[in-house]
Amino acid sequence: MQPTFDLYSWNTPNGQKIVIALEEVAAKYEYHPIDIRNGQQHTPEFKALSPDGKIPALVSHGETKISLFESGAILFHLAQLYPVLMGSTPEEHARASSWTFWQVGQLGPLAGQFGRFSGADEPNPGAIEHFEQLVWRCLKLMDKQLSKSTYLAGDIFTIADIACIPWVASNQSYLQVYGVPWRQHCPALNRWANTLQERPSVKNSLK
Repeated sequence: MQPTFDLYSWNTPNGQKIVIALEEVAAKYEYHPIDIRNGQQHTPEFKALSPDGKIPALVSHGETKISLFESGAILFHLAQLYPVLMGSTPEEHARASSWTFWQVGQLGPLAGQFGRFSGADEPNPGAIEHFEQLVWRCLKLMDKQLSKSTYLAGDIFTIADIACIPWVASNQSYLQVYGVPWRQHCPALNRWANTLQERPSVKNSLK
């Protein structure tokens, strides 16, 4: 029996990850918008799904009903249900896991801090420069990896790519919002982003 899903989310990079994954495997899901601009993520109803009050949250209806929060955990749950999202070999599985955890621990938080300081009412140039340098370190690392392989885990599209693409190329990405010129300076990363943005699952999700 194929599971169905209820996704509680908003159009941010972390939310877009899960939409891409669900679209990629043609899963049946219902999207419930949680308007974080109006504080809907802090309601008791949503916190029952995501205790920290952060999107996304996913309810998975399979043999048993499972509720998950944190985008990385949700991606791994979907990869367990749809192994194609993790690659076909132990090596691909290991690389997909490593790059996904890297996004959760490095690219996402560092890009987030860069964006928050860049958009602050009282600019802090030192903090902006610090986090922009760290973001560039992440981008150069991805560019180096992608100069050796088509995708982050090798020659197959996995949750590693799903985790990273919204934080790099989505219109909601702080890199896009604040004009970080990664396409000009990271040719392999640019090639990867262009390739991914032609996939229907990505094209339909990064709006």
